Amino acid sequence: MKFEETDIINIVIAGTAGQGVITLKRLIEFAAQKAGVEACFGAEHHGLAQREGAIISHTRYQKKLTENPRYNLQSSLICYGDADLYICMEPVEALRQGIFASIKTSFVINERDIPNILVTADMETYPPLEKIKGILNVYSDQVFFMNATEISLSSFDSNQQVNLILLGFAIMTGKLPFIEIEHYEEVIKEWLRDVDSNIKALHLGVGKGRESIQN
Repeated sequence: MKFEETDIINIVIAGTAGQGVITLKRLIEFAAQKAGVEACFGAEHHGLAQREGAIISHTRYQKKLTENPRYNLQSSLICYGDADLYICMEPVEALRQGIFASIKTSFVINERDIPNILVTADMETYPPLEKIKGILNVYSDQVFFMNATEISLSSFDSNQQVNLILLGFAIMTGKLPFIEIEHYEEVIKEWLRDVDSNIKALHLGVGKGRESIQN
């Protein structure tokens, strides 16, 4: 899908508290600003979410504003069915926030699950990945799973880089137009600790995305 500079890009990031959802949201927004976008809004649902509680953020940007304000970015919230990209740190969260998806949506999903308290108490059953994928394929044929947690643990002996790995993969979907890798690297250098590890994680994700999407 080719985006025009006047198009509004809509990104949903979903996961659980403590997975870096808000960090990733702000990284994308700061990188968009470095790319010279003329409008960039975001919204996040957090603060009252307990550790491993559900959390979601919206990021929206528009490279060039139009002369008609009706076609310009005005709100920080994505309309139902209007998400271009979902980055999901946890599989079930992709379903929980499915109201924003449609046929145009690309999904980049971490395979590692974090069962909620009802699952751990044997009051519910966590759905298998194949069932989750089947449900999401009703929306879109652009559904990509990867075990970013396993990659992060094997590469860095830590799960702190999961969000950057998923971002790198998401870049290769083409659903983050007008922002270059260098813009993300600049923001990482300015705002994040462990700069070398985070930049490496970004490129690991890009490599995985290139392999999966081009194949």
